[in-house]
This record gives sequence, structure tokens and C-alpha cells, in this order.
Amino acid sequence: MGVENDATQSVRAAGRDATGLAREAGRAQALREKADAALKELGPDHPGALDARADWARALGEEGQAAEAAAVFGDLATEYARLLGPQHPDALLSRHNQAFCLGVSGNAVTAEALARDVAADFVQLLGEDDPETLNARAAWARWIGEGGDAGAAARILRPVVDSCSDVLGPVHADTLTNRHQHAHWVGHAGDAAEAARLLREIAGEREQVLGAADPDTLTARHDCAVWTGESGDAAGARDQLRALVADAVRALGAGHRDTLVMRHNLAHWTGESGDPGTARALLEALGTDCVRVLGPAHPDTENARRALDWWTWGPKAQGAAGEAAEQPEGASGDGPGGEPKAA
Repeated sequence: MGVENDATQSVRAAGRDATGLAREAGRAQALREKADAALKELGPDHPGALDARADWARALGEEGQAAEAAAVFGDLATEYARLLGPQHPDALLSRHNQAFCLGVSGNAVTAEALARDVAADFVQLLGEDDPETLNARAAWARWIGEGGDAGAAARILRPVVDSCSDVLGPVHADTLTNRHQHAHWVGHAGDAAEAARLLREIAGEREQVLGAADPDTLTARHDCAVWTGESGDAAGARDQLRALVADAVRALGAGHRDTLVMRHNLAHWTGESGDPGTARALLEALGTDCVRVLGPAHPDTENARRALDWWTWGPKAQGAAGEAAEQPEGASGDGPGGEPKAA
């Protein structure tokens, strides 16, 4: 867990189907039973018992139970520090993962404070440019941004990206991840055009290293398109997303959770570029697939439903004569309830 797996690209947050959730829940329960058995057999101070609890905590986080995972990682950090010392790698990793899970569960302020201390300990233990230190510094920057200061997050990440390029190389997986996160916060700090430019470079390099069909390549192209739209070029965003969705459908499938997010944004920027009719058609098909894949109550399904209402009855839903469509009783036209996924 941590920056290398923390889904900073929004396309990763689309949700999981019921089968995947059930499989992950079963794995977490099995690992909890394994941890309980190790505790009884080995005792609370045995490294094997602690490692088994760490496996269980990671499974909880992957399952989506971030708050519970944070609590387990916090207990583990205390135990590792007591037995091995506060700067032992296992203790630091547990604190790092505790911060990540706290942030994911919505507590960005506490996550930032904990991640800042973890990063400082990594600097003291390994030096500023060690890959583990760079990962911890990037994680700290993420929670600064999530806490509301995108500009500071971008500023902290800039030297991290430079060090990653020097130490690991510009197209190393960790370097590309941190470059992507830096571009993300550059955009949120107000420079959408620069974010789009950075992500265009990242997408090209990911394609060279990983291939055009790799999910990380598709994600970089997606976020580039979104920031292109946010910079004022709705038609450019639409065109990028149209090509991207076609590639994602071939590589992942039309109902893949990543593809669903891309399809939503294609509909949004299609409407923003002046074609609400096509936006409605895209959202109707998207809503059907969201219900099938995610279920009718999933937030992304509801988001697609609200977006369809917006482009059907909202002020931008223009009829053939240029008049707004008549709004049915009870429908809201105050704003786009189904907003696109932010990059």
C-alpha cells in the first residue's frame, strides 16, 4: 500500500462489482483467521504473528475498510516500534500504511501529520534520495493536497520528481507515478493547461514502456483529456476521450470500471462541446452498464443518472430550435448533478 498503489488517478476510484467485493471480503476474513491462529501459536511478540496481522490489515485496506485497516496498522506500528525500534523498516511501513488508510477514510489532516513524521524518519534513516524516502515524501505531499493545499503539494512533489528521475530514471514506474501525482496537483492548483501538458508527456512515455493497452497508459491519457477540457478546450477533451474510450473498450471491455469513468467523461465533454443530444445517448448507455456492473445504488450509477437529467433538462440541454428542453415537474436544473470524475 502507499503511493505506489494508492490510486491517485481518479479513474481507479470507479468502484468494484459485487463479485470482486465478495472475493476480497473472503480473503480478508481468511487472513484474519490466519492472524488469530498465529497469535495463539506464536504469541503476541513473535514477528510471524505481527506479519500475519500486517497481511490482514492490507487485505482490509484493499477491501475498502480503510478505517479498520488504519487502526490495525496503528497497533502494529506500536508493537513493531516496541520490539524492533521506532525506525525499523517494519515500524515505518506500518505508520506509512496507517497514514494512507487514514487519508483514504477521509481523515486527510491526521494522515498528513503522520505522513510528515514518517517522511522525516525515512530521511534520517536512509537519506533524502533513497527510493523509500522518495515514496514517503510523495505520500506526505498527497495528503497535503487532499487536505486542501494543492499548491503546496505540487511544490513538495517537484523536487521528489527530480530526484526520482535522477535516481531511478525518468520512466521508472515510481518516477512516472510521482510525475502523474505532481501533474494532478498542478492542475488542482489552478494551471490546467500545464497539467494537461505534463500528462501528455507521461502518457506518451507510459505507452513506450508499458504499451498502449496498459491501464496506467489509459489512465494518463484519461487525465490528460480531463485537464485539456478544464483548460477550456472542450472539443479537444472530447476528441481525446473518444479515441481513448475506443481503446479502453478493446483493452478492458465496455463495462470495466475504468472504462465506465472514461465513458462518463466522454459524455460530459461531448455535451460541453455543444452536442447535448450525443451526450444524452452516451449517458443512457452508460447508465445501463453501470446498473449491470455496479448495481442501481452505486454512487457512480447515481452520478450517471444525475448527469443524464442534467443534459436532458438542465439549461445546456438545447432543443433543435435552440430552446432549453421543458423541465418535468420535480426535476432540478440547478446544476450538473452527475459531474465528471476529476483528474
